[in-house]
Amino acid sequence: MASRRQFIQSGLALSAVSLTGIPAFASRAGDTEVPSLRIERFVFDTRFAAAVELARHAARHGIPLAETSGDLTDLWYNDLDLRWKHAPMALAGITTRGGLFVLETLAADHRMLVVYRGTHEAAKDGVRHVLSGPARLIARAEEHSTAPFWERLGRAMNECPPDGRRVSERMLTTSAEDMAGGEPLFSWLIAPRLPEAATV
Repeated sequence: MASRRQFIQSGLALSAVSLTGIPAFASRAGDTEVPSLRIERFVFDTRFAAAVELARHAARHGIPLAETSGDLTDLWYNDLDLRWKHAPMALAGITTRGGLFVLETLAADHRMLVVYRGTHEAAKDGVRHVLSGPARLIARAEEHSTAPFWERLGRAMNECPPDGRRVSERMLTTSAEDMAGGEPLFSWLIAPRLPEAATV
């Protein structure tokens, strides 16, 4: 079994792959009629086991990883700002509230917005997840399945529709094992602004 360090290093290798010229959305295999956003980066905070777990599932879907330990300066100046100046691209991740605030603010300058937002916080009865975003994404994340929550959420984020006008909100509670205390985490998806797109 790969160690956490090996997993993060493999993610860094994936994040170095150039994706210039790939369309902002594409149909998934076996789903030729319903397009999904093509996520070009998955940003995760390595200080939190839950964030590493969700990133692991995102990587399984071929999404390049970008790790952070709270400071987004290098990621912004050496990667995202350069790419967003060239063309908008969908970006997903799981960070602290501060991390999401920084990226959401910077994205607005490039005509992009948060189309999905999830809050994940330890509670007495387990972990409380409040998910808000496209109805199809939310339904996929909350579907009854034997798959662990972070796996379901990773798959759902990967299948986010490009049209964010149909917004849904749900609150789920999962096992306390899904998150070992600490501060709340925020999963999110930032995408190019579309006409009448809803913010969440």
